[in-house]
Amino acid sequence: MFFHLRVFMHSVLFFLILEAVVRESVSDFLSSLVSGNLSLLFLITIVYVLVLGVSALKIGKRWAMLPIPIMLGLSSVGLLAFIDSDTKKFAFIVLTSIVYYFCLLGLYRFKSCHKDQTARGMIAATAVSAIFLFYCSAYGIYLNFSIPLWVVMILFLLPTTLISYQYFQLIEEDKGKVWLYSLVIGLAMTEISWVLNFWPFGYLTTGVTMLIFYYVLWDMVQSYFLKIMSKGRVVTNIVFFGILATMVLMSSRWLPVV
Repeated sequence: MFFHLRVFMHSVLFFLILEAVVRESVSDFLSSLVSGNLSLLFLITIVYVLVLGVSALKIGKRWAMLPIPIMLGLSSVGLLAFIDSDTKKFAFIVLTSIVYYFCLLGLYRFKSCHKDQTARGMIAATAVSAIFLFYCSAYGIYLNFSIPLWVVMILFLLPTTLISYQYFQLIEEDKGKVWLYSLVIGLAMTEISWVLNFWPFGYLTTGVTMLIFYYVLWDMVQSYFLKIMSKGRVVTNIVFFGILATMVLMSSRWLPVV
């Protein structure tokens, strides 16, 4: 089953919220809050997070199911600020709404049947999507605003850990072990974000590069929990994604160092 009415209605609400954000009057108002009233902007963000959280909680019925849909929603709004074309904004909103739909559908199906491999695959795919959108939006905000690096590193640590935990606890019953490995991945990605800070690349290139590093670590832990880990799998992932990361960096435009 790939259609569920209640999940669809929640996704329509998500779509309408993003459409409202890109309206000129709303976007101008939010932009004025960035340089003027941060407390009101924070309050609006909290309300938005609550809306996302309530939707995910109604569908997934578990608090542990909240990180992916919440980060997907926050990152989508963050990235919209860096898209100029109205056509590209609309296309982005449609794509992220589809991802959000499959995220909630995966949560619903997994709640109904914990052995549903398709549901787990949906959650895994949306987790990776949320991670990518978050890395791009967070680094884009860092490049465009005067934000200390240590704040960005904390931002990379917390969502990475929580999103990893949400997925890994679906395949491993030992919650202590899940928290440990999720935290290790979070700390590793924090260190990688610190290193990438010294590289003259834009937010999209940095987001793709960090996603590649994250996926290698994520797949290693997933393979360990599923007891399918092997040296050949690890070496293949490292070599393939190492080559892919090199190609991305070599083909990207370098930013001028000021």
